[in-house]
Amino acid sequence: MKSKALFFVLMAALLGCAIFFPAPAANSATPTPLQTGACIPNALALTTGDLETLRAEILAQGGCVVHLFPPHALMGHLPRRVPGATIIRGEANVDRIQASHGAEAALAAAVWNANVIHPQPQAAPSDTALPLTGDVIRLPEVQALINAQMPQAAPGYYDASEFMAGRIVVGIILPESNGVQEPSTEDWDLVRISQVVTEIQAGMDWWNTTNPQGNLEFVYDIHSQVPSVYEPINWGWPSDNLWISDTLGRLGYASGDWVERSYAYLNAVRTENNADWAVVIFVADSLKDADGIFNNGQYFGYTYGDPPLVVMTYDNDGWGIGNMNSVTAHEFGHDFGAGDEYCSPGYACCSCSERLGYLGVYNTNCEAGCYSTPNGCTTCVQITCLMRQGNVSSGLCEISRGQVGMRDTDGDGRWDPVDTFAQFTLTAQPPDTVSEPVVTYTGSAEDIPYTSPTGPEMTINTLVSFSYKLDDGAWVTIPAADGVFDEISEEFSLTLADLSTGAHTLTLKVVNRWGNETTWDDTFTVDLPIQKLHLPLIQR
Repeated sequence: MKSKALFFVLMAALLGCAIFFPAPAANSATPTPLQTGACIPNALALTTGDLETLRAEILAQGGCVVHLFPPHALMGHLPRRVPGATIIRGEANVDRIQASHGAEAALAAAVWNANVIHPQPQAAPSDTALPLTGDVIRLPEVQALINAQMPQAAPGYYDASEFMAGRIVVGIILPESNGVQEPSTEDWDLVRISQVVTEIQAGMDWWNTTNPQGNLEFVYDIHSQVPSVYEPINWGWPSDNLWISDTLGRLGYASGDWVERSYAYLNAVRTENNADWAVVIFVADSLKDADGIFNNGQYFGYTYGDPPLVVMTYDNDGWGIGNMNSVTAHEFGHDFGAGDEYCSPGYACCSCSERLGYLGVYNTNCEAGCYSTPNGCTTCVQITCLMRQGNVSSGLCEISRGQVGMRDTDGDGRWDPVDTFAQFTLTAQPPDTVSEPVVTYTGSAEDIPYTSPTGPEMTINTLVSFSYKLDDGAWVTIPAADGVFDEISEEFSLTLADLSTGAHTLTLKVVNRWGNETTWDDTFTVDLPIQKLHLPLIQR
């Protein structure tokens, strides 16, 4: 759901400065509740306390959370009452929320009003709108950085958006030319800043409803009117690196070229927000530009994929601000592995022989088979799809779903990339027979990534609990060796005392974030020495 316009006013503090979000408390130890349907927001929640604590309470009561606007607001399907929170189910009073909870919460409230309370019909792009094709820019030098990473099970520094599941930071950066190096021709205003955030959130919400098993949570990191010596609309690809680098430098990421600055930002917000992935969206103001296209005349909306950095203009050519949700959703799909399915003569053409995304799904919904250059396509396929028509109203085809990781091979309610299991490794365990009533086990468990046919394998399934049972006893919790479950690999130590003589079976269990359990059994026998009875010597 989306809105073409907003009608609220945020306090002047939002102008001329960035909106910085503090880091929430760790969330990775919280098991991910499996969804049987999309988490549809039914309320806006506000708190003056810790947002992650509020989230944990909502999950504990059986609710779910989709959109987080730190430090004090979130949206989700919420229980009737949540301790320490103000729950709003109707229209939010933006001014009152601004006074009580701050500018960021006021922005969340305005988005809530526009997208949930007063949704507008999906806009249609103009007949002159250019197709969203050829809009993924791949840089060989970035691929070299990715390839040079040491293999590891957890996503690496350059693995920012591999499959669409879990918690995702959505950075929104709106540069503002300061007129120092070239004339400033565009000027953001509060209403249009709000329009942009509303449209981007609507694009994320479309993915939320389209991908219910992904258990998606979006954390918004918003920086508006960030100064730049460049006027961004004048510098589209391949010159956009000028203002991207400049803007990121103003936000504190000033080391290296624009690629390294981008990854520094993405990893910082990913870490700060305990997220699995991070994507950044740059929006260049184009209100006064005649066609809403960067002045090189080639692009209005595109992504690099690696790094997952989306670049758009405010009105996106003939798509208009009312369709920014569609443009956002399309580019976001690219960032998580979905390929274009267009074959537009004069622009670009897809290929059915491409294997895309973490699962390496062939791009067989490519329409190249409908043209004289089939590009590996054997038939003319005509399935509507966001990645083909570019509009969210077209839905998402099965091919694109698989490319972003939405495939459930065994039908257990978990997408394949998160349908993983841990493996135990024991560093110490007792022998088969012991002569003491005490035994000790030490070791670790690590989640094993789902196999990818196209690239490095990784998992976001952090471990959430260890436990054991002895023989037919009850399960007993084992703490993580470092005191907190927050990684895909955790160590443990277990000592069993006061054991009785005889055979015993120990069962260890580890549970990962998506609820998959792994058990390991060991048997041992306690053979305690018989204590000799010493009788006193009786002398006659």
